[in-house]
Amino acid sequence: MFTNFLNTAIRSLLREKQYALIKIAGLSLGLGTSLVLMLYISLQLSYDEMHRDVDREYRVVMTNIWNATGGMFHSTGPAVSAALSDAIPEIESVMRINTPGSQLIKYQPSSGQSIIAYQEENVLAADSNFFSFFDFKLKQGNPNTALTGIGKVVLSEDAAKRLFGDEPALGKIIQLGDNNISVEVTGVTEKQPENIHFHFDYLFSMYTNAAVRQFEWSWIWTQMVTYVKLVPGADIKAVDAKVKTLADRYAPACFQRLGMDYKEFIGQRGGWFLALQPVRDVHLRSAEIGNRIGPVNDIMNVYILGSIAAIILALAVVNFVNLSTARGSKRAKEVGVKKTLGVTKSMLITQFQVENILLTSVAMLLGLGVMEILRFVIQPMLGIAIPLDIWSVPTIATVIIGVPLVVGFLGGLYPAFYLTSFRPAQVLKGKLATGFGSSRLRNALVVFQFTISIALMSSTLIVFQQLSYFQSRDTGIKSDNLLIVNYADKLGEQLKSFRNELVNMPGVNDAALSMDIRSSFEDIYTREGDNQKVSISAFKADEHFLSTSGIVLKVGRGFDANRPSDTNAVVITETTARALGWIGEEAIGKRILYLGDELGPLEVIGIAKDFNIQSLRQSIQPVMFLHIDSKYWGNNRIALVRYETSSFRSLVSSIESRWKQLSPAPFSYTVYNDHLRAQYRQEERIVSLFSIFTVLSIVIAVIGLVGLVAYSAEQRKKEIGIRKVFGATRGGIYVLINRPYVVLLAVSLTVATPLTWYLMQQWLDSFAYSTNISASTFILAGVIELVLALVCVGYLSLRATRLNPSVVLKDE
Repeated sequence: MFTNFLNTAIRSLLREKQYALIKIAGLSLGLGTSLVLMLYISLQLSYDEMHRDVDREYRVVMTNIWNATGGMFHSTGPAVSAALSDAIPEIESVMRINTPGSQLIKYQPSSGQSIIAYQEENVLAADSNFFSFFDFKLKQGNPNTALTGIGKVVLSEDAAKRLFGDEPALGKIIQLGDNNISVEVTGVTEKQPENIHFHFDYLFSMYTNAAVRQFEWSWIWTQMVTYVKLVPGADIKAVDAKVKTLADRYAPACFQRLGMDYKEFIGQRGGWFLALQPVRDVHLRSAEIGNRIGPVNDIMNVYILGSIAAIILALAVVNFVNLSTARGSKRAKEVGVKKTLGVTKSMLITQFQVENILLTSVAMLLGLGVMEILRFVIQPMLGIAIPLDIWSVPTIATVIIGVPLVVGFLGGLYPAFYLTSFRPAQVLKGKLATGFGSSRLRNALVVFQFTISIALMSSTLIVFQQLSYFQSRDTGIKSDNLLIVNYADKLGEQLKSFRNELVNMPGVNDAALSMDIRSSFEDIYTREGDNQKVSISAFKADEHFLSTSGIVLKVGRGFDANRPSDTNAVVITETTARALGWIGEEAIGKRILYLGDELGPLEVIGIAKDFNIQSLRQSIQPVMFLHIDSKYWGNNRIALVRYETSSFRSLVSSIESRWKQLSPAPFSYTVYNDHLRAQYRQEERIVSLFSIFTVLSIVIAVIGLVGLVAYSAEQRKKEIGIRKVFGATRGGIYVLINRPYVVLLAVSLTVATPLTWYLMQQWLDSFAYSTNISASTFILAGVIELVLALVCVGYLSLRATRLNPSVVLKDE
């Protein structure tokens, strides 16, 4: 019996191949899009689930003492660890991760080959109990002892391959940094999971970084990410309450050692509080807090993408049901004939349900193909690998199995129950009153479909406008034709002569030396004679820096090589002057005190125009420049090169050639504009993703409109015939059919505009600098949607205008 139903269903579908293909195409697009989004969402929600004690593990966060506006901060000082262990018995263990920064790694093969050297970026250091917190699997080495002692390192699989090829890594010795510190390889990880909130290529034992022991006492050397593991059964609320005020008990001794008053410092910030954040939440719930050792996502992105998945699936399902309904009345006489021949109502109902479930099953199979295509398209945009674990996620498996059954059932409701309820005599005489539901419901569905499409399109346009605004806004640094030679400190004492050689190279307009301006580190300063503390990002730079970078000097002067006293001078920015309470030229000659090293007073000799060293998501922060020869801490160096466009390739080749003559360290450079673009990669990804989903939603919505126009033409064919008899033109009939949908699209635009305007304005408000939303954006989205809709339904409308009145009116 089922075989007979299946054969009949296949014959029926083949008779109306075009409509079957349209229904399958719309549903498969919706299913494929929803499934790939569900895969991505399930990946995001699975972060850090693999750790065996993750239910008891927390990251320690604290008041952002470096930001006058407050908020929470992702890092702590080294001494926080001891305080946690000492004060809170519910804590089973504490573990810290330090970020030593970029490191020069060298390896001398025993075969006498030349030294292998890499400047590595993904470098961490951790306490010896690291592997009891995080379940990184080791393919070589013992996790219990791999980080015990000084001079130990665990490598990633890729790092081991780079250094040693196919040779075993365990026990080999590598050299770390300019001082060639010998470090033993004690472990190699397996391929690290994608869904963990940090990754590493080099994980050194904690005290391999000598600076950690030097600052072990400090609460304000915030270079640590601290984690705690609670004892089983601990009350997290009670522990969190104890952790909250820990700074008040232990931090004052640190400030006393620095000659600072703890209460005065904290009074300006409203208190210093610690808190515990579940490790599970680090990836998705740290948009404001941040993550020192890896990227973060935002749970709102998951909610948005989940909503898009549900909406696109709903659009596809509605379209499928509408198309099934539109063509259902065509089967009325078939139903009448079959009932006359003795086919029972239950058999007819089963027949229609089998047809639609067959269609939805085919759509699901094609949807899996669409999902796989979209997965490969989206992965490079997001910069992550989305695993194909469809059966391990219950929600996805339920959708794959359940949607074909449910949607097939819904699509077969009208022909199965409505058409089979009429008497054969009525149907065969053509006296069946066709129709399904009210026109209001159908119109509401059209408005819903196009409201979503217009909202997505206008949102995409606004994100694109914000990205363009970022890329075109003046940051205060002349970014064009600016080259950065990275890790210039590797040249040691030859650095200044290297800069002089750069200036004399063909195509170079200017060159300068400085600390790396692409990353900032705030420290605490005060103006002389005042106890107010200000967090300022400080950089060391030479006398050529302002002219090479294009930063404008507003008042005073820059550094002068002929003035030895400039080693104790500073150039500050306008924001820094305001933060210290100075207005304009009043700041010149004033002195700033640093509360860290014994620098002595720093005289302000100039005020530079504000500039952005971070992305435009953040507001401009206080910055100042110290002389390149200042005793201020920090040995990292870059060389800035202002070049002529036409000479870029030959210039890079010349610089690299000279570099290799001076240093064994790898040569590395960055075009400053590329650095700026990288800061807005997240917005570029959003534009790309929204573009894909907008196109898909429009395609699905247009397919739905095709279904409704087909339904309308089917319902109104006798009306059209009568109008043609009375002289209606084809153009008039074309307008008659399409006018209601143009009105509905205008309604959709009216609904989508204020809703999208409000939501996108909320998103723009999260940036310190943003573009303005224009009404023309929504008008453009509406016009594009209208043109696409009219083009796509034009064929059906024109076909309806060519109906022969004698054919459609023969029963009257």
